[in-house]
Order: sequence, then structure tokens, then C-alpha cells
Amino acid sequence: MATEGFSVIRRRRFLKWGLGAGGALLGGGALGYLSLFGIAPNAGALRVLNDREHRTLRNLVTTICGPMAQRERRSIADAFDDWLADEPANVIEDLKNALTWLELGPVIYDGRWTSFSDLGHGRRETHFFSWMVSDDLMRRQVATAFRKFVSLVCYDTPASWPRIHYPGPATGLRESA
Repeated sequence: MATEGFSVIRRRRFLKWGLGAGGALLGGGALGYLSLFGIAPNAGALRVLNDREHRTLRNLVTTICGPMAQRERRSIADAFDDWLADEPANVIEDLKNALTWLELGPVIYDGRWTSFSDLGHGRRETHFFSWMVSDDLMRRQVATAFRKFVSLVCYDTPASWPRIHYPGPATGLRESA
């Protein structure tokens, strides 16, 4: 008989259980993805980043520049998106991967079932600091690159100048010859 190995389970029951198990795995994977990443708010018209990456970058801005940068975090994330649009494809892919890696950092390295964006401000600072002093070269490079870019753009934004007591660029000090 050709169905000797399947004499215990009939074909219909096998298909029903197989499709049910596949559907359960797919549904569980989708629920796991949503519980980990959540649904990012609409960031508007972006050139390169998606909403989730933009959310990660906005949270990174407040982590690096402090909670007082709440007003500037959107413009800094938008500036990163604009800068990224003019970069080569391999740089774009590397930085998008770095953002995803940072977002999943608490899951991968700390064993938490939460993403970077879902951590509280203090835990985000602790997590990002652990990247800056990590023995893993890739984590240190990612942290250094993001810290340099965010600091440069954050403190170049006129809205942040009163907070750091910067009066603005010096103009009119020298007469042009």
C-alpha cells in the first residue's frame, strides 16, 4: 500500500493540522514582530528612512542630547534623512542596518523583550553608553558615528543655542579688505 507511513493520519487531517500549524507560526511571528517593534507614528514625507527608523533616530537624539532636545529631535532626524538621501547605496544600507541593530540592541545584548524606542530615557542612556564602551568594535563604531552626527546637528540648530548659552556666530568682527 502506498500510504503505509501515513496510515495513522489521513491526508485531510494532515493538511488541516499542517496548515493550522503554519498559520499559527505565521500569526505568532507577526504578533512577536509587532510586540517588539510596535507601530511607529507616521513621520511624514521621508526620503530614505521608514517610520520605524525615524522613530529610533528621534529617540536616539533625546538620548544623546538630553530630554531638553525634545523640540529639536524631529528636525535632527529629518536632517539625517536628508543627508542620507545623497549618500551611496552601500552607506544608506549600512546606516539603516545600524539603526535596526540599535533598535534591537536590548533584545540581542541585554536579553530584554523590548526595543530601544520602548525603553525609558534612563535605560536608553544606559544601553547607549554600553554601546560606547563595548568590547565589540562594531557596536562602538555605530555608537560613535551616531553620537558625532547627532551632536553636530543638534548643536548646529539655532533652537538649541539658548539651552547651551551660545550667543550665536560671531559676525562683523573683521572688516573685509
